[in-house]
Amino acid sequence: MSNLAMRPFKERPITRAFTVLFSTFLFFIIVIFIWLRGSLPVINGELTVKTILQPVNIIRDKNAVPHIFAKNEKDSFFALGLVHAQDRLWQMELMRRTGAGRLSEIIGNTALPYDKYTRTLGCYKSAKAKIKHLSPKSLELMTAYVAGINHHIENHRGPFSPEFIILQHKPEPWSISDSLVWSCMITFQLSQNWWKELLRLRLNEKFTSEQMQDFWINSDQRSATLNLGEKPKVIAPISKQVVQAVPNDFIPQPASNAWVLSGTRTNTGKPILANDPHLSFSAPVLWYLARLVTPSTEIVGATVPGVPFTILGHNKNIAWGLTTAGGDTQDLFFETLVNGESDHYQTPEGVRKFKIRPEKFKIRNQQAIKIHVRSSRNGVIISDITKLGNLALDNRVLALKTTQELITDRTHEALYRINKARDWSEFRAATKDFHSPHQNIFFADRTGDIGMISAGIIPIRNGWQGRWPANGENKRFSWIGSIPFEDLPQIVNPQSGFLGNANNRVVTEAYKNLITKDWDPPFRAERMLQLARASRKHSMKTSAAWQMDNYSSAAAQLLPIMLAKLPDKLKNMRVVTALKNWDFHMRRNSNAPLIYNAWTRNFMAYLMKPFGLTDLGPRPSFLVQVLLKKPSWCAKPMPIIRESNCSKALEESLVLTIKQLVNQNGEDVDKWRWGNKHKAVFKHQLFDKVPILRRFANLTISSSGGDHTLNRGQTNFSNTPEDPFLHRHGAGYRAIYNLDKLGQSKFIIATGQSGNIFSKFYGNFIRAWRDGSYISISGTGKKLKLNAIGVLHLRPLSNAIFGIQD
Repeated sequence: MSNLAMRPFKERPITRAFTVLFSTFLFFIIVIFIWLRGSLPVINGELTVKTILQPVNIIRDKNAVPHIFAKNEKDSFFALGLVHAQDRLWQMELMRRTGAGRLSEIIGNTALPYDKYTRTLGCYKSAKAKIKHLSPKSLELMTAYVAGINHHIENHRGPFSPEFIILQHKPEPWSISDSLVWSCMITFQLSQNWWKELLRLRLNEKFTSEQMQDFWINSDQRSATLNLGEKPKVIAPISKQVVQAVPNDFIPQPASNAWVLSGTRTNTGKPILANDPHLSFSAPVLWYLARLVTPSTEIVGATVPGVPFTILGHNKNIAWGLTTAGGDTQDLFFETLVNGESDHYQTPEGVRKFKIRPEKFKIRNQQAIKIHVRSSRNGVIISDITKLGNLALDNRVLALKTTQELITDRTHEALYRINKARDWSEFRAATKDFHSPHQNIFFADRTGDIGMISAGIIPIRNGWQGRWPANGENKRFSWIGSIPFEDLPQIVNPQSGFLGNANNRVVTEAYKNLITKDWDPPFRAERMLQLARASRKHSMKTSAAWQMDNYSSAAAQLLPIMLAKLPDKLKNMRVVTALKNWDFHMRRNSNAPLIYNAWTRNFMAYLMKPFGLTDLGPRPSFLVQVLLKKPSWCAKPMPIIRESNCSKALEESLVLTIKQLVNQNGEDVDKWRWGNKHKAVFKHQLFDKVPILRRFANLTISSSGGDHTLNRGQTNFSNTPEDPFLHRHGAGYRAIYNLDKLGQSKFIIATGQSGNIFSKFYGNFIRAWRDGSYISISGTGKKLKLNAIGVLHLRPLSNAIFGIQD
């Protein structure tokens, strides 16, 4: 009993010590938290600025969207640079260092593949060269924008955002080149021609000519340009090595939706333009919403932090939007080395020496390394990025020729002029300078005009199609010019009152020039047209419903054929019943989309397994062709035999699908949900690699849609087996522009305005984005201040008079 009485007294010092230790730890955490919160920007009060001419007000509304009220254009650009740096400086730092090939300096050896890739492409070298081609006005405005960024970098009090703290890195001053480099990176992300050439080269090693025709439906797959004098299997390994060397973030995955309805088809009598560009997800997303107001203009929409011009949006008179047009603006060439020497190659005119430039990489905590980037007359030697270094298989290297390398590219000028355009004539004149990437640019104005121009530099080839890597020794394979602007696809005020595009074909076969043979599948475009035809009078709500439409035209075409050819013994299974009762809408709370996607993947894998191709995702048009006209693909094993059993292939792939889904989701089919597996994932590009921070920095939400729905919910076939259906690519920005009352236009981005994980505006939009909600970006300064989260006054150093402009 005495022992029991004494125990509390013996434990008390230990308890007291633990309490002191825990309290000290908690105090330390609180102090660190408060200190890190100091990385959030100052959004209230006054700043004295020596580089502005007149007072500027920056009012952040309740959604943290900055409304910049300036008395002149130059000052508005300074303020935009300032707010970009305040809210997204780490994103900007990541962008410019990626483009310059300098990530390894702050992140280390893991970033070296990114650096080698962008240095080889010469993105930053090209950005520097483009400065001298800027117009005086653009140069003035970009200089003002850069000054705004640098004002924040130089005058920021307290710590920068947590990324800078963890890496112990302070950002360097910003430059115009840092802003121009983004166009190179986005062009390579949106241009997939060279990527498809690599795929064709690889498949040509596996498939017969007839099979190649089947795989690309309605495309000319003649291999006349594959004229190298040897079998494809000798050169195909170059394709595989290059594919493996390209960083995942640079693998092309372009997609977008846009449509415009004239006043004859709307309930207001004025046009409605809707746009939702699709890109890979990240936290934060690429886009940043902003409004710039001066006495002469008002520009509202999606900006890219680090870039001074509004990419998508409206001004006082017009609205515009973009979709990737997919023009073939890239070609691969095999260059033949001379006697195996690394610095000379064959040309139609004889032996020529490669242009060689040295590149030095500083690597954090490691010794610097050097490489030599070679370029031929046909472009940079892209095969030098492979793990094998200066790859020369059978004395050949692979060159990449692209329109993006032109230092006379004036796309930034085009964006500025589009921002300022007042009507179709000025808009059309501006798009003449839109050089890359090739984009369909949609237009509507308040007078009622609508239109679309497929703008960009598209090469004219000397009698060949540019669909295969060409022989650099052959004079025939050359570019002999570009399609004149007047001959590019463009239309104004169509009689139908409707224009739309979902990366599908924009010309008929009668079109005299070659834009591309590789248009995206028409499924989203077919659905868009179906919805447009449903009524003669559409509204803003109509376009909002279209942007969130989850109907899959691909599933509607493919699944009934799959079910019809399924053996009778399987047709009463619960999973089959779920598919039979499905209306082809990819809703997150439904089980049928999960079953359909898993089955089509396994069916495709079944067909490709004999070829050793395990990384090709399902292609609905190809699968329809197989089931209706080309059953020989279902033969197992290959080579092709006349009689093939696609019913057996469907059965085996469905049985495998059921086994996989039961293992992952349990045996109750009725409880399976598409949204449990189809989750939109926005990864922080640094903290995703840190397990503890990942939980706070990554944003995830279950979502509807699929690969072929207007509400794009694209998955990657290379996702891990544990998460095969993660939603990695889609509409990070949606907008609907009301040309009757532009102030009633609607906007949303997927994450939030801030890139700082300590901000409540880091991921506040994600649920609204998922559920199809929007915000407005309008109002006078007086009204905005009633609910504003911050009002920041910029005072010019030379002007003591401060006035508030509403």
